[in-house]
Amino acid sequence: MIRKVKREKDNSDMMTLRPFNINDAPTILSWCKDKHAFRLWSADRYRGFLARPEEMMEQYKGETMYPFTAVVDNLIIGHILLRYPSEDKTVIRFGFVIVDDSKRGKGYGKQMLRLAIDHAKHTLGVQKITLGVFDNNPSAIRCYESVGFVVTGTDTYAIDGEEWTGKEMELVI
Repeated sequence: MIRKVKREKDNSDMMTLRPFNINDAPTILSWCKDKHAFRLWSADRYRGFLARPEEMMEQYKGETMYPFTAVVDNLIIGHILLRYPSEDKTVIRFGFVIVDDSKRGKGYGKQMLRLAIDHAKHTLGVQKITLGVFDNNPSAIRCYESVGFVVTGTDTYAIDGEEWTGKEMELVI
């Protein structure tokens, strides 16, 4: 389990990142209310909307994958994957980042990112964290920027027959 931190807004609730398990999947998947929200979260990593819990587990197979569930007062608040994108163990990539849609705007995303950054830095010993985010997700971009990520490039992706643009971001530790 990763260290707890107090919530920014009222300092009353403590967030913990714990290892993801299949029982978390139905809750996390329920936050994607439509296909667009599902693709913002998962890009093209799943065949169809909506994924099954077993498909989530399949995404996280391997020794380079570290999926976490963010919890406050025993309630699942968010989810994030940390993974090594290559053999270079100095870089970790964040993915599948999501916060309960009914709890957005309360600082939970920043809190979850800060815990994941702390884990990547102090436990995994990385020097850089990268992530990708779609341009049509401005609130996520602002959240990443608020914890220190900067845009390093752009890319184009084919998502369900459409062309989506996105930003590549990084945080040098």
